Amino acid sequence: MIKRDIKTVLLLLVGLVTSFTFVACDDDETDSNADPVVRYFRPTDANKADSMIVNLSLGQTVAMIGENLDNIVGIKFNDQEVALNPCYVTPTAIIFTTPVAIPGEVTNKLYFTCKNGKVVEYATETLLPEPSIDNVSKGYLKAGDVVTIKGNYFIPTEDTPIEITLPGGITVSPDASSTYTTLTFTVPEGITKSGSLSVESAFGITNWPYEIFAYSDLQESNVEGLLFDFDGKNGAMETANGWRPGYPADPSVELSGKACLFDNGGAELEGDLTGTWLEDNMTLNYWPSADDNILTRVPVSNIEDYAYQLEIFVENPWTAMCFAVQPTSLDAVSASNMQNKYYNKVSSYLYEPYISNPEFTTEGQWITLTMPLTEFTRTIEGKSSEGLSPSDLAGLTIRWAGAGSGDLTKVAKMQPKLYFDNVRLVKKKY
Repeated sequence: MIKRDIKTVLLLLVGLVTSFTFVACDDDETDSNADPVVRYFRPTDANKADSMIVNLSLGQTVAMIGENLDNIVGIKFNDQEVALNPCYVTPTAIIFTTPVAIPGEVTNKLYFTCKNGKVVEYATETLLPEPSIDNVSKGYLKAGDVVTIKGNYFIPTEDTPIEITLPGGITVSPDASSTYTTLTFTVPEGITKSGSLSVESAFGITNWPYEIFAYSDLQESNVEGLLFDFDGKNGAMETANGWRPGYPADPSVELSGKACLFDNGGAELEGDLTGTWLEDNMTLNYWPSADDNILTRVPVSNIEDYAYQLEIFVENPWTAMCFAVQPTSLDAVSASNMQNKYYNKVSSYLYEPYISNPEFTTEGQWITLTMPLTEFTRTIEGKSSEGLSPSDLAGLTIRWAGAGSGDLTKVAKMQPKLYFDNVRLVKKKY
């Protein structure tokens, strides 16, 4: 739980940590008994090298300028430590990156351990960064739902509590279980507009990059970049096309009509599944022609700006295999080139929650998977791949199969039952 009694003045001074062991690149240039002297800090960016840094932020790369700096064999700030590359240490400069961790004890001092064993203190101050958001558990907002935001630096002060702003300017506070890295809140009534979600602390404000949808828009399939909703509303496809177009079904928990069901035809899986092809009832293929391609609705020029999103509902315990999303070029597979040799080669996003939670379910609710295109960096077997280019976004395969990071040689008894819905390709907006 976040400690509400941390004083604002202490939080403003939370700082930098650096600790390392090395042999200086040039031992003979400095008297080993001379105290290190720090003159100032500056950026490492050549375009900003003339600027001086007054306050240090967590996760910031800086150059510490002074004299006798190669006498330092260890640096510590507060109670945190990091390692440095000895090649970045000279008598007059040390380059290092401040840690991202928040210290448990704030002293606002650098402690230099010297070659002769002496510890020299240097007073400094650092500001905490603005909040950062890594993931939001739901891409839509439905009154009464609990949403989890994961990231870092969700730090309240006595004067400025954490504030979450939802589309339409509606603000909510995180619940009491929230931490520096996780916020949870209950969606209030009155969310009728799609838009941005932001988190604000005393140290800044950050937006989640992707639009958050009102639940009413999701129900009507009125969402950005929608490709498949398994209802055929508003131009979205009801099924794909290829050997396995996906099987629309009515989920046991309401979302927005039908969803695609992966259940292996109700059959259980157990034992050694190495090399097993689980295609029927576990795969969706969209293999278009060049002239008939719904993915061209979302023209992509820069991979870094886009993500695939979909909602997922896991009803039965998940103990093996990865859920793989695989964009494909027309060269890899298409309506005129139908084959399965591409499966183990293309760059994929592998969702594998069972690795850390061996009997994973979504606990009776739908969650949103946000999959930045920059994170499609593995094959379905878990090997490294080259990543995506815009030409790879012509077709799409979604499968629940393949080893990924897991072990398929001894699979515990498992009866798959996974729904997904509202497959879309979305662009960063914030």
